Amino acid sequence: IKYMFPKAHAAAYVINGFRVAWFKVYHPIYYYRVLFSIRKSDFDIETMIKGKDAVKELIREIEEKEKSEKKPKDEAVYDTLLVANEMQERGFYFAEISLELSDATMFKVTQDGKGLIPPFTTLPSLGEACARKIVEERAKKPFVSIDDLQSRGKVSQTLIDKMRAMGILSSL
Repeated sequence: IKYMFPKAHAAAYVINGFRVAWFKVYHPIYYYRVLFSIRKSDFDIETMIKGKDAVKELIREIEEKEKSEKKPKDEAVYDTLLVANEMQERGFYFAEISLELSDATMFKVTQDGKGLIPPFTTLPSLGEACARKIVEERAKKPFVSIDDLQSRGKVSQTLIDKMRAMGILSSL
């Protein structure tokens, strides 16, 4: 027997579409927060933090690559950058990753309601377990030094170097 798409299922899709559209129009920062936290997994967070000009430049670079040169990661990052560009064109921004404020896996809305604070998992090669460990240890007591972060948060030297280059560790 052929599978028939039930009307109730179609109606549920339409209702869900209206919900998503409503949030995108009336509460856009929360729409982008959830979209980036749940639906997107490949980020070039350094570019996204630099602003819309940097995002547009990277989009252009990916588009100019020959099909044979493109990697699957490029396509995934490209999709994320398109949404990031849309968000930034609407007047929103990405804040810096913060040792004090960033969550392990979810984006957070900034105090002014116009930006998103990226989670630790947006850093390349920083896994969810390590991100959760950083947040868990931060909740116990603030990190006092880079060595403290490295030992309590179980962060590798490579990640420490990356965090230092991005300015995440400037408060330590």
